[in-house]
Amino acid sequence: MNGTKTVLWAAALALAFGGLNAAAQVPAPDPAPALGPAVTVTLDEALSRAKANNALLQAARADVQAKEGQFKEARSYFLPNLSFSENYSRTNNPVYVFMGKLTQANFGMQDFYIPSLNNPEPLTNFQSRVEVTFPLFTGGKLTAAYRATKLGIDAARSKGDFAEASVVKGVTEAFYGSLLAKQAAGVMQEAVKTAQAHQKQVEAMYKQGLVLDSDLLRIRVFAADMAQQASARAADAQVARAYLGYAMGTEQDVDPKGDFAPPAAALPPLDEAEKAALEGRGDLKAMALQTQQAEQGVKMSRADYWPQVGVMAAYEQDTQRWTKAAWGDNWMLGVQVKIPIFDGGARAGRVETARAQQLQAQQALLDLQQKARVEAKAAWLRAKSAAERVAVTTDSEAQARENQRIVALRYNEGLATITDLLDADMALTSASLTRAQAIHDEIVERARLAWAMGK
Repeated sequence: MNGTKTVLWAAALALAFGGLNAAAQVPAPDPAPALGPAVTVTLDEALSRAKANNALLQAARADVQAKEGQFKEARSYFLPNLSFSENYSRTNNPVYVFMGKLTQANFGMQDFYIPSLNNPEPLTNFQSRVEVTFPLFTGGKLTAAYRATKLGIDAARSKGDFAEASVVKGVTEAFYGSLLAKQAAGVMQEAVKTAQAHQKQVEAMYKQGLVLDSDLLRIRVFAADMAQQASARAADAQVARAYLGYAMGTEQDVDPKGDFAPPAAALPPLDEAEKAALEGRGDLKAMALQTQQAEQGVKMSRADYWPQVGVMAAYEQDTQRWTKAAWGDNWMLGVQVKIPIFDGGARAGRVETARAQQLQAQQALLDLQQKARVEAKAAWLRAKSAAERVAVTTDSEAQARENQRIVALRYNEGLATITDLLDADMALTSASLTRAQAIHDEIVERARLAWAMGK
């Protein structure tokens, strides 16, 4: 009865999987098929290109230039403001005609004639004026603005440094992610070759009547499944390469080249890593500088309660026909004092806003410090765990490979089942992929730890 059931089950499998033989014999795809000519890059080359081409990094550098422009503007307020203006007018307005003739030094007795005063002839005037203004006292507003913009430059530079560190981390992750995908595709390629070799072995034994139909069907299904998984891994490798190109800021197809081996250097002590994170990270430095900027903003808003004092000087020439006979000049020197008395609470509102922004910056800095400490600790713990997994999986892979070799020999001698053989193949594939993932995790977590420490 058992023999009859076996024959019926085998016949059913043959009908269901009769077309799998040809599929299993198709060679697996290349681990990383390229859509076009690929550019091979090492990690250093990938980082160099990313620093030159990454759009977000370029934007961070442009922000530094913007802050430098603001600093130049704030610095300019400590220097005299010199301007020149040239005005042309023609009018018969009695007041303007009267003043125009005086400024042109062209006023005569006949101009006191009442009908002429009321209905003067049109007067043409070319006015050339040079004016200098200079603030004497602003209650510390200009000084605070100068300091705030200078702090802004330093903050932008620190943000730029952090952006570059983030790009390095991102490219490193993408680079080794692509290497991992490439490694996984290679493992699956090896699994396909092994499955196909076992399939040939089973087929030869089947022809000799040494194995059942069910063994032949199972190995064919297994080989086809390995080919499908290899195809999926190859596609993953291509996607990973695309992300690497994006991180580098290029649209070219890139192929990573490097050693896929665990780091040799030891991890720094955890307390040193946390301390470095608080002292070396660019985003923390930037936030600390922004907190100082907010303090200057409070000083700027408070300065509005103080009188504003400024001086001005002007020299003017007026003429009607650009001739010496109709030319007049004059000068003016003055001091202005502006004392704020009542503004409906506008100044109080600005001070309140500035103080709230200062508190926001202080709390944001505190939160970022806590976050940096946690990120450093998390990366350190994950890197340590990954290193331990690398050691364990290295032994596991070696044992799985030896087990596969032994089971294959036992199956050839009829001492093991097809299930034992396929389980051994799967165990080796799983062990190889797990080890590759552990190596990738250790490398990537080391990169994240370096980023969290501000390196």
